[in-house]
Amino acid sequence: MNLTPLQRCIGVLLLFLAGVGGGVRVGGQTRSLPDAPGTWKPWKPLSTSTGAAGAKEQAATPALMKAFEGELLALNAILRRAKGVASPVGFSVETWGYVTGYHLSEHAPGQPAAGKLPIAGGFTFGAFPIFEYERNGKTIREDTGETALQTFLINQIDGTLFDRGRVADWGSLDHDAFQKPMPQGEIAGLPRYGDGLVVARDPAALWTPLAQRSALDLVVKARQLVVQGFEESVAAYTARLAVVRDPAYRAKRVKEAQEAAALGKMPNPQAFVKQVEASIDVEEASLVKDLGPATGTGKSLADAKRALNEVTDWIAQLSPAEQAAPACYAEKGATLRARFTIVATAGCRPLVRPNYGYFNAALPRSAPQVVIITGIKRCFDTADKYNLDANSPSPSGCRANRALIETMDKDAIRAWLR
Repeated sequence: MNLTPLQRCIGVLLLFLAGVGGGVRVGGQTRSLPDAPGTWKPWKPLSTSTGAAGAKEQAATPALMKAFEGELLALNAILRRAKGVASPVGFSVETWGYVTGYHLSEHAPGQPAAGKLPIAGGFTFGAFPIFEYERNGKTIREDTGETALQTFLINQIDGTLFDRGRVADWGSLDHDAFQKPMPQGEIAGLPRYGDGLVVARDPAALWTPLAQRSALDLVVKARQLVVQGFEESVAAYTARLAVVRDPAYRAKRVKEAQEAAALGKMPNPQAFVKQVEASIDVEEASLVKDLGPATGTGKSLADAKRALNEVTDWIAQLSPAEQAAPACYAEKGATLRARFTIVATAGCRPLVRPNYGYFNAALPRSAPQVVIITGIKRCFDTADKYNLDANSPSPSGCRANRALIETMDKDAIRAWLR
């Protein structure tokens, strides 16, 4: 079954699809047609699958959605003029847009409410290979399937867009902080940060430093959750131990065992009853061991509390200036203090948050103010066997994506931004 672009966007919107650019098998041998003329297919309007949920989360009215789609159509017109893909050969182009959701995080102080930021969304370019195959004695030609997509992220400046690395000390907390995308030169005249090419008034101003206190507060919250989890387990085990040690509970279990033995006409009912009594003793011993300070959950709780005290004690020792200093994260640091530092060293990346103040609030919310082109690694760093191999016959996928980025009118895109 061939999927439409809208279907591919349902659910989690992927930045790119890892697919083959040389065609797909459909009921028989396929033949790539690298010299066949392709087309730019009609724009797929924003629909419920690509816009409604995001519009609701971003508090976007139908009028704003229409205005935002108008901006996407303007970008589409600019990209259609790119010499490398304007007259596609061996592939056809599909483009579509979407609106992202907006989630308020309880661990992101100062995060604007929904409706206070420009509409965030994306524009996707897909160069799909042209191929043909036989079906019921007929030759069928198609230009669909899967390919490496090129995504243009609009008004999105959060950390999920980049190869940021994970801050393990923050656990699974919901927050908006991340490791700063570091500059990596340019591609086709556009500055590269991590896995994205940034087109903005001032790329470096998209993110603001995260204070050391804020970085450590996230560690505190993450460790508090660990302590809370072990405390709940200890409480449950303690309650169970009280039940197991209750003489009435033991008497009830023994009585039930005796009745079961009698009903089952067991050859050795006394042995069965002793097994039940022994199982109660085993459960009691297991609970006592697990609650003890040397092993099991009891030890884990004690360790978790020490880990929490480690960071709270450190915060108490920091001066106001140290708490306000920009934080840096060294993933390979052996200790908490080695990982979080206010002194930039080799292997230490600055920690940042989105700079919500970057956006000009006087502009319409539909106005594009920054665009980040991603993912770049797929087509510019990796020798993809389907799209970048010199022996590959298909000009679709990564080859078309590279041609797009290399020949598109950057000045026109900058002018399109507000």
